[in-house]
Amino acid sequence: MDLYMPGINGIELAKKIRKSYPDLKLLIYTGFDLNTHFNMLVEADINGFVSKTATSEQLVTAIRCACRDEVVIPIHLFKQLRRSEASVSTPSETEEGNGFSLNEKEQSILQEVASGYTNREIAQTLHMSQRSVEYTLTGIFNKLNVRSRTEALFKAQELGLVSKS
Repeated sequence: MDLYMPGINGIELAKKIRKSYPDLKLLIYTGFDLNTHFNMLVEADINGFVSKTATSEQLVTAIRCACRDEVVIPIHLFKQLRRSEASVSTPSETEEGNGFSLNEKEQSILQEVASGYTNREIAQTLHMSQRSVEYTLTGIFNKLNVRSRTEALFKAQELGLVSKS
């Protein structure tokens, strides 16, 4: 299933399906960056995920792996997870001594900003109010000690908190 669909996102739909069919194999097929959604996918008990940029061979491999209760993780996601883990476990050793990280909602919003979306578009995509997006962005700016969307993106990319577009 797709990650973002009209009316409901793939994660919420997967949770509903999982209640009725606990043994069903569920794959998320998405054009969005998997980095910002990984934890939500794991928590929703998804059997795997495939990028819409994947080749047909990669799609078939993901399906076969899901059927064997295995998951293939793209190397860029694997490396990103390692950097995130290192920064969380040793916050005093980050480049600038800032012991902070962005939660999933903050990462999702910042990734949408990186994709060039407006606050209104982000709110629609992530199924939240525009006010909530604005409030979260203000929190991100404060955490990163920046004053603009552009500064926030540069700083977050520098720290490995979002992927470079």
